Amino acid sequence: MEKQIFSDFIDKYRDAEMVVIGIGEEWNAYLEKQEYQDLLAFYAPYLEKKNYFCITSSKKNDFSWGSLNPKRVVQPLLLEAEQITSEKKEEVEKQWDLYNKWLSATLNKKLMLIELGEGFLIPNLIRWPFEKVTFINQKSVLYRINGQLPQFPENISERAAAVSESSYDFLQELKKILAQ
Repeated sequence: MEKQIFSDFIDKYRDAEMVVIGIGEEWNAYLEKQEYQDLLAFYAPYLEKKNYFCITSSKKNDFSWGSLNPKRVVQPLLLEAEQITSEKKEEVEKQWDLYNKWLSATLNKKLMLIELGEGFLIPNLIRWPFEKVTFINQKSVLYRINGQLPQFPENISERAAAVSESSYDFLQELKKILAQ
């Protein structure tokens, strides 16, 4: 993979006032593995320095965010889970409201949208909203990192980058670069 994409990614991240990360279905294969938890733990200090939020399309009730701040994470598809307690449902609904308020506050801010492995199973949760936010917010930039579906619409092409690589592999390579 080109080193320039990592350099650009790092520069855009440093410049961003706010960051939103969408973790898609490509990650379902990694959710229960220790390498996933280790990767999240590595990036947690970088995220804590930013005004960030994470959203995932995972339906796993036992989804663990490791060292990430759980108040900065939303998992809206849990609302569709069969075995969800009313307490957990209320918690998810509150987080969903908080996420939407946070997202509305990104308008006219330097926003970096990082989409990790989201496909077309549920495009109206992460994929399409990220495109819409990128189109509306002229100070935003979208990085779509996806091994199979990295494409984005032409109307945001000046502020979007498609990385045709597994998002997990991309983050592993970025970790090596940042660790140097």
